[in-house]
Amino acid sequence: MNAAWPIVHLNDWVSNASAKIGWYGTTSLPVSVAVVPRHKNASYIFSPRSAWFDYLAHECRSKPLSALAIQFLGKLVSFLGVDKIAFIGNYPISTSIWTESQMEEIPSIATTIMTSQPKHFIGIRNILPHRHAKLIEQLAHLDFKAIPSRVIYEFDLRSKLAQTPSHLKRDLSLLKKLNLTIKIATALTPQEIIRIHQLYQQIYLEKHSLLNPQYTLQFFDQVVNQRIMTCLMIGNSNNPIVSFALIYTSGEIISIPALGYDSKYGLEGSYRVLFAAIHTHAKNAQALLNYSSGAGDFKRKRGGIPYLEYTYLKYPKEKYGLKRRLIHFVAKLTSQIDAQDLIKRGA
Repeated sequence: MNAAWPIVHLNDWVSNASAKIGWYGTTSLPVSVAVVPRHKNASYIFSPRSAWFDYLAHECRSKPLSALAIQFLGKLVSFLGVDKIAFIGNYPISTSIWTESQMEEIPSIATTIMTSQPKHFIGIRNILPHRHAKLIEQLAHLDFKAIPSRVIYEFDLRSKLAQTPSHLKRDLSLLKKLNLTIKIATALTPQEIIRIHQLYQQIYLEKHSLLNPQYTLQFFDQVVNQRIMTCLMIGNSNNPIVSFALIYTSGEIISIPALGYDSKYGLEGSYRVLFAAIHTHAKNAQALLNYSSGAGDFKRKRGGIPYLEYTYLKYPKEKYGLKRRLIHFVAKLTSQIDAQDLIKRGA
């Protein structure tokens, strides 16, 4: 990681966090503990109900009966206590990336949290079998169970591409044709912070869902100005920032915790151009780009490789073992699901 994350009240960064955060171990791993009862529109980063049910119901709003059925399941799961959860290694971003040292500490921190929070479910998000095999084996010994979460897309740019996909070629050509200004900022002015916050809200909250993390101005200020992340900014003759992307680097892996763009400035193919700039940056850095979930068709056409990401869950201590049986049942029921199954459903 570029720098140590500052100690803050989580709601100062994510206004809909509905959780508290603490830091554990010699590597300062974050542990988020959900607030019960959860707040309205609690961010999916900290709430299983928001991630697995409310978000899906929102996406199915054009099918009212399906949306109602999903919401009912969410309430049932909430009644069984899944909202009462502590997530280990859970940074306040969509995709947490850990160093080798941090991964080595996760099992021992899990044991500590299981003792200190015996009535809580314990979860670990962002687990990828092809990258976390040793950690998965350790979690299995603690009786954590794998629950399919989402399909993410990786672009391995650590070596030269054998062939550039045609859609990516067109995006790169468009980026070059438009003669834009591209800047990688390691510090932001107050005006720049306000602008990227506005662009983020337009895309993530107004266009998509209030269940996305509702980042504050303070979040953008501190993660860039305290060197946790850098900020890619694209401008044209009308405006110095028509699109942006936060860039988080951990070792040789890059992720994009937030982005935004404003199409009203006449930037042709705004999302395409922004992706071309992100791809170029990752390629120049010879990095592995974890481009998270969503816009699956777009990412596949540009060379993104899909992988099924899991959340690993451990049940709380209880007298009759109902929650343990529930987690075991769901894990068994979903064990045959793969990335292609979710892609067929739009992932």
